[in-house]
Amino acid sequence: MASKNDFEFLNNEIWLKYTQDRYTPLEDIKYRLEKLGKSQSDWPELKVQIQYFRKMGAIPFFLDSIEKKFWYFPSDSINKKIHQVEALGNRLYDKIENQRTFKNEFLANAAVEEAITSAIYEGANSTRSKAKALIASGKKPKNKDEWMLINNYFAMKWIKENSSLPVSSGVVLKIHEVVSKNTLEGDDANFCGKFRDDVVYVGPHQGILHEKIDAAINEMISLVTDHPRFLHGLIKGILLHYFIAYIHPFFDGNGRTARTLFYFKAIKNELKFVELLSVSANLKEYGKRYEKSFELVKEHELDMTYFIDFCLDSLITSVKKVEQKVNYLIEISNLIESDNLNINQVSLLQKLALNKYREVTIEDYAEEIDKSREIARRELKDLLGKGFLKEERKGKKFIYFVKSKELKERVRKG
Repeated sequence: MASKNDFEFLNNEIWLKYTQDRYTPLEDIKYRLEKLGKSQSDWPELKVQIQYFRKMGAIPFFLDSIEKKFWYFPSDSINKKIHQVEALGNRLYDKIENQRTFKNEFLANAAVEEAITSAIYEGANSTRSKAKALIASGKKPKNKDEWMLINNYFAMKWIKENSSLPVSSGVVLKIHEVVSKNTLEGDDANFCGKFRDDVVYVGPHQGILHEKIDAAINEMISLVTDHPRFLHGLIKGILLHYFIAYIHPFFDGNGRTARTLFYFKAIKNELKFVELLSVSANLKEYGKRYEKSFELVKEHELDMTYFIDFCLDSLITSVKKVEQKVNYLIEISNLIESDNLNINQVSLLQKLALNKYREVTIEDYAEEIDKSREIARRELKDLLGKGFLKEERKGKKFIYFVKSKELKERVRKG
């Protein structure tokens, strides 16, 4: 039975500020003691108390197959962030649902964006322009970097088309098969869509013994999908991401598999807004925090709250960035009045604004608007004359590109 001292501790400033309001690593709390009127001599006892009550209120994830006891503490800050991601995400999805002129293009572009950012984070040597051009061209990849980009794109398509499947080791293997096709080298090439059969390291972390991978994957899936405690869909996806990274079941492609599995689980839980986001987009910018979150889990007796906290922060950032992009595309609609454009011209500018490297021909545009070639030519020439497009000749055809900087300036002025 809880004592009076226990209740007092759970209502004191240290607990409320550094566990509930934000989930602070223990060593960081230690260096804030003086601000709270405590001395360093108080720390040993405080540290034990904080970790004790965090564990007591935690949701456990015991993997018997590898004899590890993971857990996470559903703090107020974690629950607030879940609510924030979902509220912002649903609002964003509803906003896009009402935009017939660019909705489908936006969804397709989001899958391309994740494919690119995930590949670049994993070391693919490419630029965004080359990557988008490659995916749009439909051409066969020429090297490993290009295969990584294309594979990631097809993985995003595969999970949407197969979201009715239950999460299983077979799905994990299939995702790995798709993301790693023609990217594995040497002996690893024999393990496309297969668990590794030897030891593997990622930095200081050693993946679990290969003999235990199959059991650990199945146990992980069972724990996350059928846990007796309530787990929000976002948390389930994040946990699958974490466990794949920890178990490290493959020689290569673990990160791409883990992030794709997050999408798969989120989509299965009808979190449609996740399709609009790139979970890899912030990893290039905040990669050190991403890596540090794994380290903090280990440093705090396998407390996965630190990894969950980072992922939720990353999702909030992603939603806000995407919303800015959506708001800009919506503002392009104002050009109908300010520059005397029609709805087809605005729709084209919105789609080209999503991918400034995309090209369009008169024939492409005529087919898209279901009008004659002459009408399409006049509308494109009108956009050219008003400074929204640039024109180049390719063989016998004229091709048109958006003038991104000029378009943005005109929208802002309008």
